[in-house]
Amino acid sequence: MFFALNSVAAQIEPDFQLIRWEWAGPIVREDFRAAFEKLVTCSTAHGITRWLADISRMPPVGIDEQAWLSEMWMEQFAAAGIQAVAVIEPIALHNQLVVESILADGRRYIRVEIQFFSDIPAALDWLAGSDQQAQQLEARWEQNKAQDKWGGPHPSLPE
Repeated sequence: MFFALNSVAAQIEPDFQLIRWEWAGPIVREDFRAAFEKLVTCSTAHGITRWLADISRMPPVGIDEQAWLSEMWMEQFAAAGIQAVAVIEPIALHNQLVVESILADGRRYIRVEIQFFSDIPAALDWLAGSDQQAQQLEARWEQNKAQDKWGGPHPSLPE
């Protein structure tokens, strides 16, 4: 299932207990919070245990957003039961430092295996466990993203 919410495009793969998402737009505080909350809600509702988070093109995260992630959202994320997160490294050094700070703050909440990757294929290989599954997941993502083309109305994030 492929969907978008504001600046986030995401795909739920229930067979793999995986949600893959990427940030591809501006950061607006209310939209930022809504997107991260919905990602957690969807993960809980669909029994997701693995995330592929592509934050490589995310604009610089502000101090307010960083504080909210550390102080409010991280506890919600921890309760969702996520076991593994593959993060596509941000291009911006600022965001890399923000992610590291949030993870350091979140150690009191989370017991998640987190790995950083510079590319999607390596991240998918780590999460999927086999080349065939990784290729299948990538093909579905590309197909759905091409059909959607980030244009027009998007279905809302499922519950």
